[in-house]
Amino acid sequence: IFDKLDYRIDSEDTRLAEFFNENGYCVIPKSDLVTKNINEYRKIIDSLLQKESWRGGWEGKEEYMKFEKDFQPGAYRLGNLFNKHKSFLKLLCEENILKVVYCILGDDIKIGALDMREPKKGTGLQDLHIDWIPKKSENEKTQNIVSFIFLDDANKNNGHIRIVPKTHRKTGWIEENLKDRSAHKDEVFLDVEKSSIILMDANLWHSGTTNINGNRRRVLYLDIRRRNTPQLLNQRIYLDETTQKELTDVEKFLLGVG
Repeated sequence: IFDKLDYRIDSEDTRLAEFFNENGYCVIPKSDLVTKNINEYRKIIDSLLQKESWRGGWEGKEEYMKFEKDFQPGAYRLGNLFNKHKSFLKLLCEENILKVVYCILGDDIKIGALDMREPKKGTGLQDLHIDWIPKKSENEKTQNIVSFIFLDDANKNNGHIRIVPKTHRKTGWIEENLKDRSAHKDEVFLDVEKSSIILMDANLWHSGTTNINGNRRRVLYLDIRRRNTPQLLNQRIYLDETTQKELTDVEKFLLGVG
């Protein structure tokens, strides 16, 4: 795939991967691909939010869906974005993501979903949590990486991401390690600018924070897992037949539908 895309691993990719392995996350300051397409992504998202309304984000949880019930109170949500506009498929081959993730997972990469979350004014604060099943040992390899792709600046005023470095090596559920999940003495708040990307081990303790001033904070979530791990959304089911036929060989491999 790297040969087809003309990608080459460099020292910065290695440095970011080493930082990730040590701390459970890393920050990629700017994506040229996201910068180039950011206005289009924002426009598509806003159109989908208006079109889907309370139905947004329910893909994969349809059995719990009820009439006019928001998927997540206090936040706008969208799911299955690869199937809703072909422009989102460009993110499958975002160079920074693929190269750093390759340094972490090697060939064992499969992408399973692209979602969007935007907290409303006065909401967005979460308890510290993990996005994957607990590790059984401190030496267990990373199984699931979440890529946060920022379409707006994120800071203390509109809610930045909060992480606790190095907790991705913890075993057991977070409740077994932390009595009060509202805060941690070692927590760090990450301010990032639009077009930035945060790669995070899904076992890292983290949370969103409150959108105080109500400024937009649209974030895309690209879910990346090892190939033998079930996808967040089974792409063979959630990508329609027309979309699957139009995928390139590289896209089919990365989505596990080839």
